Amino acid sequence: GMDLEFPVRQTNVDRLLHLREIELEREAGDHSYGRKAYMAYVTEGLGNLLEWDEIMMFQRKNGSFFNCPSTTAATLVNHYNDKALQYLNCLVSKFGSAVPTVYPLNIYCQLSWVDALEKMGISQYFVSEIKSILDTTYVSWLERDEEIMLDITTCAMAFR
Repeated sequence: GMDLEFPVRQTNVDRLLHLREIELEREAGDHSYGRKAYMAYVTEGLGNLLEWDEIMMFQRKNGSFFNCPSTTAATLVNHYNDKALQYLNCLVSKFGSAVPTVYPLNIYCQLSWVDALEKMGISQYFVSEIKSILDTTYVSWLERDEEIMLDITTCAMAFR
């Protein structure tokens, strides 16, 4: 619709659109929470194929959808929401035009750091830093912080 030209053959585009249709048909019969979450996460390519009011249940306290700027932007384009706009404005003011693919990742990054130090066998040199990270993570765990509870990898590391 925008008359953009891509150096891709039409057969490749048709194949991608066909795969998208197959995926949408496969998902159509499933009305589970997991399916709804999956469809919300891949909003960028679905446009008017989604029930945008249903997607709103996946909005996090920080205004994002899955802490993902692109998913949040796609949702905002199709279903205006002040909290989503605030999240995106915050990212742009913090990072400029090159925002991270997922934000925030504070707890995940810190726990990964602790894990790496332990695997390298040098954690004994960072005892106070590790204790501080683990204490903060524990408080967040008790508060059921979204950054931990809604990301399986972060949740598993925090549990461990």
